[in-house]
Amino acid sequence: MSRFVTVNGIKIMKPKKDNSILIQRTTVAEKFFFVAMALFCALYAFSLVFPVVWLLIKSLEDTFSYDLNLVMYGWDYVSPLKDWKPGQYIDAFNELQLEGITFAGMLVNSAWWVGIGTFQTIFWHATTAYIISKYRFVGRNFLYSYVITMAILPVYGSGGSAYKLINDLGLYDQGPFYLIMTTFGGLGGSFLTMVGLFSSISWEYAEAVYIDGGSDNTVYFNIMLPQAMPMLSAFSITSAVGLWNNYGSPLMYLPSTPTVATGLYKIKSGISYVGMPYYFCGLVITLIPVMVLYGFIAEKMMTNLSIGGLKG
Repeated sequence: MSRFVTVNGIKIMKPKKDNSILIQRTTVAEKFFFVAMALFCALYAFSLVFPVVWLLIKSLEDTFSYDLNLVMYGWDYVSPLKDWKPGQYIDAFNELQLEGITFAGMLVNSAWWVGIGTFQTIFWHATTAYIISKYRFVGRNFLYSYVITMAILPVYGSGGSAYKLINDLGLYDQGPFYLIMTTFGGLGGSFLTMVGLFSSISWEYAEAVYIDGGSDNTVYFNIMLPQAMPMLSAFSITSAVGLWNNYGSPLMYLPSTPTVATGLYKIKSGISYVGMPYYFCGLVITLIPVMVLYGFIAEKMMTNLSIGGLKG
């Protein structure tokens, strides 16, 4: 009997009448494996969602009730819904202060810290990677080998020398100027991946631009960068999230302009005490920009880089 049927002149495959045979052929071991994997995935998803839900609930508790529960019961159980105070999110902007800087000021510091740092890092990494992948010049192989060597060697022992260098250059506690100068180099973590990215883009694009009278800048900004944008977008969001959560560098080099991460770290360390529910409110607020950023760029992150447009 033919497996195909003609409908309106179009030949299509007949659907299977009975799929229960496939289910019946599943062994007991396979069924157990599927159930076990489903439970594992469910537990893993619960482990990711539960801390966020717990944090949200704790941020709505009254500060006095939270401290009283710790003293009386030894643990911070969830208070009844009637005791929750959503208005604490507004009060947190005044309560979360660090050396005269409000939480709103920390958010502003985090905004320029992430904006400048992400742009500088991605742009200069991409530019340096493009030059090394497409042009031949003296010292090219040395720079490439240098990046690989520095990626292998540990950097924890260079903290003291880096701190002294920042002081000697006059960049210590200089706000955005410090960030601009320290992220100006184009040799970093994403550099090696970008070298491979630009190497995969055909040079025939550039030759076509040169024939039409275009310049090197036209090739890079109008041809190469747009084709690399999906991967650069992925690097941008990972770099932005890393900078948003980075508290070590501002803590060490920018003591007068603490970011949100640095401020919450100091507050949690007891340098500037506030009620824990206000601290939890600050943590919840810091989640919002990351979630919004991911929502806007998630589609670009999942886009695969495709090279096309060349005529054979």
